[in-house]
Amino acid sequence: MDLSQAAVQVLRQAEYCLPHLASRQYTEQPQLLQGSSVGQHTRHFIEFFECLIEQSQQPAGEIDYSKRRRSPEIETQPDKALLRIEAVCKQLSQLEAPQPLRLQCNDLQKIVASSTIATNLERELVYNIEHTIHHLAIIKIGLALVAPELVIPETFGTAPSTMAFRALQ
Repeated sequence: MDLSQAAVQVLRQAEYCLPHLASRQYTEQPQLLQGSSVGQHTRHFIEFFECLIEQSQQPAGEIDYSKRRRSPEIETQPDKALLRIEAVCKQLSQLEAPQPLRLQCNDLQKIVASSTIATNLERELVYNIEHTIHHLAIIKIGLALVAPELVIPETFGTAPSTMAFRALQ
């Protein structure tokens, strides 16, 4: 399996819950999640992928995740989030490996001077996959609070290495 396919598989995990959530559940901000919602976490990982796809195909080849669009509709409307996930999955399957990329990391520890590091599409896909799994794990906690009636697969928001480890136990 290539990394684009792995990314699609991780993104598709959101399809387990999004069609079954009312807007109220999707936007509820439980105290246990420090006032964040399932919708906010969903928007976050979708927009990271969108940012990577768009910026990696630009001639400059610079990725700056802080310049992602922050679309309120994704965090308030589960059906809009599903549409955006579908679009990202389609775009991932069409990605062409670009020239080497540069990752803008000014946001780290409030670096004043411009700071970029060398990266590439494959490395950024791995980052986004891991990042999404992390947010899905948080979403899984949120779902237990706002939609306890939903049956969520054990694999939802669980790293493949964790699943492999559990299988050996």
